[in-house]
Amino acid sequence: MKSIITALFSITSLAVVLYTYSVDYSKVLVEELKAFNYIISTQTVGAKYKFTNETNLVETARQIKDMGSNLLKFSMHPRYCTENYDLPKNDNIKSLTDLANMEPSMKTVLNMDFKYYHIWVYGFSQYSPEPEGQKNDTTQIKFIGGYPDKYEKALYQELYDFTKYLLMTYKGSGKTFYLGHWEGDWHLRWDYDRTKPADSATLQGMIKWERIRQKAIDDAKADHQTEGIEVYNYIEVNLVKKSIEQPHSITVTNSIISNVNPDYVSYSSYDATNPYKSEKELNSKLKEALDYIEAKLEPKVSLPKGKRVWIGEYGNPSIKFNDEDQDLRSKWTIKAGLEWGSPFILYWEMYNNEVNQNTKKHVGYWLINNQGKKQKIWHTHNEFYKDARSYLTDYYKKNNAIPDFDEFRQAAVKFPSLKE
Repeated sequence: MKSIITALFSITSLAVVLYTYSVDYSKVLVEELKAFNYIISTQTVGAKYKFTNETNLVETARQIKDMGSNLLKFSMHPRYCTENYDLPKNDNIKSLTDLANMEPSMKTVLNMDFKYYHIWVYGFSQYSPEPEGQKNDTTQIKFIGGYPDKYEKALYQELYDFTKYLLMTYKGSGKTFYLGHWEGDWHLRWDYDRTKPADSATLQGMIKWERIRQKAIDDAKADHQTEGIEVYNYIEVNLVKKSIEQPHSITVTNSIISNVNPDYVSYSSYDATNPYKSEKELNSKLKEALDYIEAKLEPKVSLPKGKRVWIGEYGNPSIKFNDEDQDLRSKWTIKAGLEWGSPFILYWEMYNNEVNQNTKKHVGYWLINNQGKKQKIWHTHNEFYKDARSYLTDYYKKNNAIPDFDEFRQAAVKFPSLKE
């Protein structure tokens, strides 16, 4: 009898151990899947419609999450209440930290279960109120024609404080924040005329502006080291074709990146994706542009290994492409980015933000259109996330580990969701 009891006890103990191992195994896998960089995602800026009673910002963030993404890209700046996020003006909000802490919808999306955040940040300290219904960069950035010391100091302190807020508020969360800005070449040429030479005083002012943004983030990280959260700085470029064809021209790529050496660079990639009619040509031109930008960066030992340039915007508007072609051309871009090693490939965008002023028709930069229809490219994203999680689960079961970035992206190019 004693031997039988002992045997039963051993079997029970083994069952408990196996059950515990199974639960822990599953929990680890779930956490790995939540935190993994799936590379492709989208963004929400200036959407022109919505379908619920939630604010536009919260609704679109939920749509991005429901599609399967763990990355959210949006903007934080003094125009928060006028740029179609459906947010009320609050006169007590006087800084980026106030916006994060006091605006309910901003706080909601920052607290949502996203792993990665790409945020366009512009300081309240740089802002002058605009006439109603008008928008002018000179009101939001003060380096045009030169950058006065008072603005440098104010922006430094505001970004330092905001970085500190993120570090302290989200420590241990596993979140990674990339703080950057919109298409920098249009800040450098704020009249949007790419044919004119850039103003030298504005160039020097923008270099100062970019340096102070990098330094504020670096200093806050050095002074307030916390675990389980990362904050990085990035610059966004857009006139890369011009930079390559005219290597002595003044552009952000040619004239600013090497003077700042930011953590990362985002490429708003329309000049390397939209003009080309074949996958071969798009693939070649996009990789050429990414190589050209990457070559401007100097090594930074403090950063994770891998490429430091990503595709921050690409898109195929419905006024030019039907649903099938919109999807097809997007797959060309996604595959080229995966092959090159882009850390992120971000579609513009969840809801369309552009309406033709003459025809009043939506331009159609969307994953979900103004009638609530999910475009084919929405389904491609959704299926890609399913393919990715299936691949990662199988890999984890075989190797008791998650693949590294390069192994994943090389496998992802062959996912069924990207087949044409």
